[in-house]
Amino acid sequence: MSAALAMSDKKDDTFQLNAESFKADQFELEPVIPETDESALQGELYLPEGNAEQPEVNPQIELDGMAKPVYAVSVEQGADVQAVQFQHAHTLLESLESQNVDVHYQCREGYCGSCRVQLLEGDVHYNEEPMAWVNEDEILPCCCIPKSNLKIKID
Repeated sequence: MSAALAMSDKKDDTFQLNAESFKADQFELEPVIPETDESALQGELYLPEGNAEQPEVNPQIELDGMAKPVYAVSVEQGADVQAVQFQHAHTLLESLESQNVDVHYQCREGYCGSCRVQLLEGDVHYNEEPMAWVNEDEILPCCCIPKSNLKIKID
């Protein structure tokens, strides 16, 4: 038998391993070491370094001389209602986190749907179309920004 796995002549169709055709050195792999600086490797989840709602030294380019709009976001969590604002953050999730609003999340890119919240009022724009299923009255704050004032409910 020249094949590594040979069918036995028995009726139960079991397989037998022919040890002579395999050698241990065929399966050893050399470790792959990336050619990057170890300090540049990211070993944990990315979180914004500073407050996402504080403008950077070099803020975003203004459109036709207009400053980036400020949107009010009303957040309902159980019986609590918290008023925050969105202006400088890259996503609604970043803005909520920087203002101490607890939102559960996993991927931060719209794949898992863990950050799903109910949209009670307002409109959002998705920077990238989410891969996770979103009902008509729900949004994924990890990949959207407000287009108007919002009222959301976090379970």
